Amino acid sequence: MHYSITEFETIYLRCFPPAIRLAVSLLHDEDDARDAVQEVFIKLWETDTDVENPMAFVVRSVRNVCLNRIAATDTRERFARRYSIDEADGSDTDADIHGREIQSAVETLLSPRERQVVDRIYSRGMSYKETADSLDVSVALINKCIVSALKKLRTHFKTHIK
Repeated sequence: MHYSITEFETIYLRCFPPAIRLAVSLLHDEDDARDAVQEVFIKLWETDTDVENPMAFVVRSVRNVCLNRIAATDTRERFARRYSIDEADGSDTDADIHGREIQSAVETLLSPRERQVVDRIYSRGMSYKETADSLDVSVALINKCIVSALKKLRTHFKTHIK
């Protein structure tokens, strides 16, 4: 923390309104927008040096955080649509069978690390960064695990599903 409380308060009061407007316009959800802006201000508070242009830092960081959240959400939605257990032809029994097939494929085809990553991102809704932090690995490794896991699952379901 390099800023005094009064310096930080001044920056916050000046930068918060445009930051929240930008976040809401990108995320279309006020709660998510507030979380994104809060994340940026925490990063600014914890930085070791003065940022030359705090307004530019906050706006650019909010934009990047929001775009990362949108990308993570889009990825989760695509996965859910592709492997949805609710797309059954009718009965819950078919959905249950389909769900068990997916779970079985995840358990048998994926390595323990890939299972952890898939669970955190697609079941718990964590971002790549949150997943990397929780597993104490790089975001690049998380991306590699997801690519590998999805490739294995796609190959399996292409050959085993009519």
